[in-house]
Amino acid sequence: MNVDKDFFRLLRELSLSETDAMTYIALLQIENASIRKIAAATAINRGTTYESLKQLVALGLASVKQTGKREAYTAESPERIFELIRDRRRDLLDISAAAKTIIPRVIAHQPRPDGRPIVRYYEGDDGVVTILKDVLQTCGIEDDPCYYAYSSSHIRQYLYRKFPQFTDRRIAAGIMVKVIAAGHGHEPAAVSERKILPDSFGTDISSYSLIYGNKVAMISMSSNLTPYGVVIEDEGATSMQRLLFEQLWNYLPANA
Repeated sequence: MNVDKDFFRLLRELSLSETDAMTYIALLQIENASIRKIAAATAINRGTTYESLKQLVALGLASVKQTGKREAYTAESPERIFELIRDRRRDLLDISAAAKTIIPRVIAHQPRPDGRPIVRYYEGDDGVVTILKDVLQTCGIEDDPCYYAYSSSHIRQYLYRKFPQFTDRRIAAGIMVKVIAAGHGHEPAAVSERKILPDSFGTDISSYSLIYGNKVAMISMSSNLTPYGVVIEDEGATSMQRLLFEQLWNYLPANA
């Protein structure tokens, strides 16, 4: 059986199991196939093949015809995959709408020991990705999504190296960011504003701070260029950091 690896990967990304994907590929190559024939082509046992065929029929990727006591299966056109993608997109939009109502309610009822703030530590590029995704998720459920950032040119180049699509996803979600940059760097992207700290403030700072929702995140680099970050979840601390940011923002001149 010939298997197009890219097509197989596409089917898996659509959440088809490995056996479902292999069964569908076999169906595309065999017309009006019996369960025995399909199982022989894929080297998958008949019981598992039968379950995969039922799933493919339910998804509209296969059809079945009864001939006497035998069932013959036929693959539907791969163009049906576009419909599955559209269905998945609609489902995700519905889930996203529900999440915007449910998640804040769940967060509000999270227990905090003695009312203390929640502090989380992250290390390495994967830890930074976790923080950046949290920024998108936290801001994404706000009515007026926006966060503040203190940026340093020394760390900026390392911040997105494992999540280069962060800015595109932020823009697509309509999340505004105001950045106070220590040291000149890239021009501001869409849906953002940037002000520059003068050189007299010192640009040897190697840290990046994010103020979003009820959280403050601080990302820095170790001596071996391994990033690490701390997220403090506390309304009082975040309100103070937001106030200080806004005061400094109003003090700094607009960029020329």
